[in-house]
Amino acid sequence: MTRIELCEHSEVRVDLDDEQLDAVIDAAAGRLGVRRVAGGGHVLTSGSHVGVLVAGDVEVAVQPKVPIHNLFLMLGVRQPEFAADSAAFGHDADLLTAMVRVFTRAVESATSRGVLRGYRHTEERLISPRGRIDIAAQIRRPGLPSPIPCRFDEFTVDIDENRALVAALDRLRRVPGVSSELRSRLVHLAPRFADVPVVAFDPAVLERWQSNRLNRHYEPALRLAAVILRSVTLRNVAGDISAPSFMINMNDLFQDFVADRLRTSLRGRLDVVEEPTVHLGSPRRLAMRPDLVFRTPGAGRRSGSTYVGDVKYKLSSGPARMSDYYQLLAYTTALGLDEGVLIYAQRPDPSSGESSADALIEDLLGDEPVHSVRIHNTTTTLHVYRLALTGPNAEVEAGMSGLADWVHRRERRTFLTAV
Repeated sequence: MTRIELCEHSEVRVDLDDEQLDAVIDAAAGRLGVRRVAGGGHVLTSGSHVGVLVAGDVEVAVQPKVPIHNLFLMLGVRQPEFAADSAAFGHDADLLTAMVRVFTRAVESATSRGVLRGYRHTEERLISPRGRIDIAAQIRRPGLPSPIPCRFDEFTVDIDENRALVAALDRLRRVPGVSSELRSRLVHLAPRFADVPVVAFDPAVLERWQSNRLNRHYEPALRLAAVILRSVTLRNVAGDISAPSFMINMNDLFQDFVADRLRTSLRGRLDVVEEPTVHLGSPRRLAMRPDLVFRTPGAGRRSGSTYVGDVKYKLSSGPARMSDYYQLLAYTTALGLDEGVLIYAQRPDPSSGESSADALIEDLLGDEPVHSVRIHNTTTTLHVYRLALTGPNAEVEAGMSGLADWVHRRERRTFLTAV
């Protein structure tokens, strides 16, 4: 097995034959870039996807630039659940290994007192009546007095929560690169779900899941299961070459993390709406979807928006890119606002960042977390707010609370000025 390692938003020169290269390109499905270099050979370029991809006899591991414990905080695993394993993971720990270790521990904790049971609606033909007889179904087949179509709620372990965990465990068991020790932990958990079938499970179901006092202990495991089901792919490419992968899109993860923390911190002060449709032109032309729009609680959509934000996982230690300013200016213009904010992830290592002509703006931030630009010939001010994603998780959480307070102060200032 040929193993290639690189960090997100970086590149490495590789020496692969044409068959291996084609397999990697096909399996990557746009998540990795490949270009030929002078003198032979190719350069493999990573973007915002991190994790492990296997194509034939080639394994590509893309490590996140943020520490593993910070990444798991963004995934929704808070310190109590992560603390037991955090000491085993350094900055360069393999993300797949870390995910399997933390997920198995979360499942073990969730099911330590038994597998969750709940009521599942069932429609089935039975010899003896149970629950309610489905009269409509019986009328459709009047010549069959037995079995009888019945509708009933069954108290069972075969519920969505357990189906999600079983589907995630099954995915991880089938991904190459998992050590024998961790694979045995996955297998060891299977008997706990003996009465739960392995079925295809849509992670979107977990987005609608709500916790209560009976199932709250399942929440950490279900958060991770949703990530696994969205990020692990098991498929065949041309020539029946197995191409499993576990890849997380850091752009989506960072946006979800910021939105979740702002929604929690601003509850009762501002409503946080993700990606609403707004129009730059009229009537209702040039539709756009800003990442975050802030509104007065209970005011409703018709009352208008009071602030707007765009989330960019650019790992920036400098000013925003010009194209990002253009985008935010369009949002503020369409919403009739005088201010907006670009929320950037602060790069852990300023010396190893991205470079492009679009980023070359002669406007240094200095050491301040907030950078503001007043746009010429307008009343609009655009801010860049940098969030540090490194250090102890408590500091990252404190940074998110600080952002929420800052947004609320700016929103109140612009709202009162408008009034």
